[in-house]
Amino acid sequence: MSLDEVIRERAVERERVIRGLRIYADRLRIRLGGLTMILYGSYARGDFNLWSDVDVLIISEYFRGRNFVTRCIILDDAPPRLEPICWTPEEAVKALTKPWWCEALKHHVVIVDDYGVTRLLKAH
Repeated sequence: MSLDEVIRERAVERERVIRGLRIYADRLRIRLGGLTMILYGSYARGDFNLWSDVDVLIISEYFRGRNFVTRCIILDDAPPRLEPICWTPEEAVKALTKPWWCEALKHHVVIVDDYGVTRLLKAH
């Protein structure tokens, strides 16, 4: 397999994962209401490998008042290898002022943004 073929194959795989996340986000909106989902990490950058997780932030008012450790349990039908971090909109606003989160989200893909959270990323 040539380098060009490998690069094309990886681009196709990345787009397949992003399409799957968009479909999943539509299903989650039905259950959770408003939703922001942001892909970050190796799939967002395009440097993923066979062992890479699919790192996403999932932001919803649904998580308000729910235990932080267990709130992602509702994602029992998530796509394979999904590694979610589930925040309320307020938690997202606070976290996105932190330099390490701004750096982690330097390369990201907005799947859906009902809460307008990605405007905070542009501000940093």
